[in-house]
Amino acid sequence: YIGGTEHAVGHLLYSRMWTKVLYDLGYIGFDEPFKKLVNQGMIQGSSRFVYRKNGENKFISKAFIEKHQIQQLHVDVNLVDGVELNIEAFKKSKPEYANAEFLLEDGKYICGSEVEKMSKSKFNTVNPDDLVVQYGADTFRMYEMFLGPVEMSKPWDTKGIEGVHRFLKKFWRLFADETQGLIVTDEEPTAAEMKILHHTIKKIEQDTERFSFNTAVSTFMIATNELTDVQCHKRKILLPLLILLAPYAPHIAAELYQSVQQAALMEEADVVNAAFPKFEEKYIKESSKNYPVAVNGKMRTTINIALDADQKQVEEIVLQNDIVQKWLDGQSPKKIIYVKNKMINLVI
Repeated sequence: YIGGTEHAVGHLLYSRMWTKVLYDLGYIGFDEPFKKLVNQGMIQGSSRFVYRKNGENKFISKAFIEKHQIQQLHVDVNLVDGVELNIEAFKKSKPEYANAEFLLEDGKYICGSEVEKMSKSKFNTVNPDDLVVQYGADTFRMYEMFLGPVEMSKPWDTKGIEGVHRFLKKFWRLFADETQGLIVTDEEPTAAEMKILHHTIKKIEQDTERFSFNTAVSTFMIATNELTDVQCHKRKILLPLLILLAPYAPHIAAELYQSVQQAALMEEADVVNAAFPKFEEKYIKESSKNYPVAVNGKMRTTINIALDADQKQVEEIVLQNDIVQKWLDGQSPKKIIYVKNKMINLVI
């Protein structure tokens, strides 16, 4: 059950009662309606305040309010850029403000701010329709998830949505560019690309199961950056990634999946019918490790060594390293300490 605390008691009471009744009558095989209770946090608004001098139609910028007797008033956040009041727009917002005077700091009126419940009475609401028109529903949806853990209340910051919008555009460029259209290939993936994919499958599956949507969005961003760095446009990597993304950004996932499948003359072109990718441990197993190498206890370099290397092989690899030889300065080490999966230390 996912719901706000305001209505949860009533909802849970009625749903449990009817579940118990249906169970007792033999219609269903379970006597509890939900496996987990999640009370989601509120999306909070960042309110802005102006300060009117008592008894006057004069507004004092925040830096000077301690010197005056003032009344704090909520102001519509749409009249404020960050914390700077658009004075002309403010004057037009109400007839009583048309002839208002302002005490400015550095030529600007700086508002006060506070994070509180988003409410029309506090003039701190954001119209989601406007954001969808500007950024798209997928960006809006993913940004809400990216704000923080689902159980916590989070302050809304419209400027932060730009980052998620850039991520989705970067994700799109894995599949297409402005000049060539689709650039997806049928090349076989490299081991590094398969490792990125299966790390992502594992993390998204875990995060989705525990409602950790904000960390899932971060995982998509990391995977997109890594695949962009290796210039991966391979179908066997990108299609599973699209299926993972579909619950988070359904519109872009559906559009790209259909385009890629139709270009390959595949009959099934609907991402909602696609099987969820399966995580395979073999693709993320490490075969080597970067070991810190110290000489007399002081870290001097790192060397990549196979995880199955024995003591003799490790010593040979270390002694062939130019940086190690520089610090040995012609001496032979008395002892080479090798702690598997941790470190290497040469004693001279």
